[in-house]
Amino acid sequence: MNFKAKTSLSLSAAALLFLSACGDDSSNKSVDTVIEELPVTDSTQVNDNPTPGDSINTPADTASTTPADSIPAVDDSTSTEPTSKIVMPDEATDITPAITIPKEEGKGLLIDDFEDGDNASLQGEFYWYDYNDNKGGKDGDGASEIKSPVGPDGYPVARKSDNGTNYAWAVYYALDKGEYKYDPYVGWGVTLDTDVDYTKYGGLTYWYKGGAHIVRVETSDVTNYDVHMMNMKASRTWTKAVIRFKDLAQEGWGGVEVAFDPAHITNISFQAKGDKKVDSLLIDNVYLQDTSEVEKDKADMEIKDPVIPEVNIGDITISNPLQAKAMKYLNKGINITNWLEEDGTIFKGEFKFNEDDVKLMADNGIKSLRLPIDLDQYATNRDKFVADTTGTIALTYDDENLFGVLDAFDEWTAKYGMSFVIDYHEYDNGYNTKTATNAKYTKMMAEVWKHVAAHYASNPREDLFLELLNEPDMKNGKVSTTNWRKAAQEIIDSIRTVNKKHTLIFGDAEWYSIKHLAAGSPLNDDNIVYAIHTYEPFVFTHQSANWTDLKKVKNLMFPYDKEKWSECSADFGVTKDLPKWYKDAIFKYNEIGNKEYILNLILPAKEWAVKNNVPVIINEFGAYNLKTDKQSVLNYMTAMREISDTLEIPLTHWGYTGGFSLFESTDGVKGTTLIEGMAEAFGLEK
Repeated sequence: MNFKAKTSLSLSAAALLFLSACGDDSSNKSVDTVIEELPVTDSTQVNDNPTPGDSINTPADTASTTPADSIPAVDDSTSTEPTSKIVMPDEATDITPAITIPKEEGKGLLIDDFEDGDNASLQGEFYWYDYNDNKGGKDGDGASEIKSPVGPDGYPVARKSDNGTNYAWAVYYALDKGEYKYDPYVGWGVTLDTDVDYTKYGGLTYWYKGGAHIVRVETSDVTNYDVHMMNMKASRTWTKAVIRFKDLAQEGWGGVEVAFDPAHITNISFQAKGDKKVDSLLIDNVYLQDTSEVEKDKADMEIKDPVIPEVNIGDITISNPLQAKAMKYLNKGINITNWLEEDGTIFKGEFKFNEDDVKLMADNGIKSLRLPIDLDQYATNRDKFVADTTGTIALTYDDENLFGVLDAFDEWTAKYGMSFVIDYHEYDNGYNTKTATNAKYTKMMAEVWKHVAAHYASNPREDLFLELLNEPDMKNGKVSTTNWRKAAQEIIDSIRTVNKKHTLIFGDAEWYSIKHLAAGSPLNDDNIVYAIHTYEPFVFTHQSANWTDLKKVKNLMFPYDKEKWSECSADFGVTKDLPKWYKDAIFKYNEIGNKEYILNLILPAKEWAVKNNVPVIINEFGAYNLKTDKQSVLNYMTAMREISDTLEIPLTHWGYTGGFSLFESTDGVKGTTLIEGMAEAFGLEK
């Protein structure tokens, strides 16, 4: 991309669902108070947001912002534009440097030090631009703003700096989700001269002061905006960012991994994300490091002997007949994933998975099918019902599609001898800390379940199960167990007015927490199976998962093997931006990378079940396997199966196909064959 005109460009970039940036100081709601008194630009024109599957306008197709398009400065009382959320500094003062940053000198390439005070980089006619989320296309319009100082000619310019240099680049922004589906964002960056040979460079440095942000090194190889990036924490003092290209990772929402190739670098850009946040960022001395200047991997770990914890298992006898029922019907199970649980995915008569898939599972020894589905999406007036204060609005339902899909899987699982779990799975995070205290939202969930339970009240199957709500407040895990248990009891009572036959499944708050379950009491119903989820050790099961902070973590084996360990944490993908708790887990992996560690984490749930004479199951576990050592995945599956056998806790695996999968597929969607070795590891019998 080459922008060779003086302009503040308005581009658009796709936002990532379900990811958050590193820690941020969000309490600062004002920007720096030192700046020249200049008008500002505001990016208000953007093309439709290029989320995956959209056609994306190239920069040549994108309308540029001329001075006449710019929103007037915030002190213009005659403006007819909406009031800006951004508090721009408007007082010119003398600058006293708070710090003097060194001049960047070396074998590398200085992209811009901003000392010329304009918007062109040091590469010549290559310019700085910005963009926002205001035109999200099919995913709705965001309401974020981004502004920069402009010069007398109306074009963006650098501002006076307080770091010992004359100028730095400044952006001031307000993040607002508006009607946008994903995380709101603003962005800015500079186009690079693509005639330069960038293979001699191995890293990027720059100085910054301000809010948390994402630094992105864009290449022409990435065509869907899922660019290589790194999260940077907020800093209210000037801080030097040092990024090695080898530590960059794609954000992950694009679905296709692209190797980073410095030969194809086109842009250096930045983004800020998050909702209802006003902040600023100044950057200076953007520099590409020569490969000889890039920091080398260091020996920062010890190679230790494995530490296997002691395990003490007492009496695990449960006389409740539900225990035998759970072992019979809910063991060796599987989830159908990446379909009806996804935000905005509603069944409209087209089966992504069908009878052939159920038969394939059954033929390979799978005994139980858990179908995640967001049930309240089929309540056609859900929001009106929740908002109603008169009590006169009754819920209406899209029964054709709701029971079209549920009845089909009920029929197919019965035909092939598999149990069937209807899992109310809210990927849109409708049940959260706000709605958890809204009696009408709880009433809505109870009414939806009553409607579904009534439909199956006469169904004679004893292996049909109704799961109340998967991982309440799944995105944040902050709903209290007190509020969730109160809501769960209301749902149970509603179901039992129409269906006393079928067994219910309940999991506690904070992602079906073992800790919360073990600290509570059974609910008021004698026909409930209690569920927990476990993905420990998380650094192993989610290594390379591109929607997590572990996207760069790699090479962790299971169990821990001293002979395969390294003294360099970088060999396992540890980077500077990896959160501390993940680093700590990797540094002590010799203690947590074993079956006994997992068993001891699960054991309190079993002890609680024995104490209360109720069954407990694990209906989500698994290891992300796209990049993980295949034998290690099989070893982990074997360990989980052995724990299940030892504690008599049934297992349901998260994943039919996809990143967590038991089955291979040729098209990335439909299962074809069971992964080699998985039958033995999971203990499947045809």
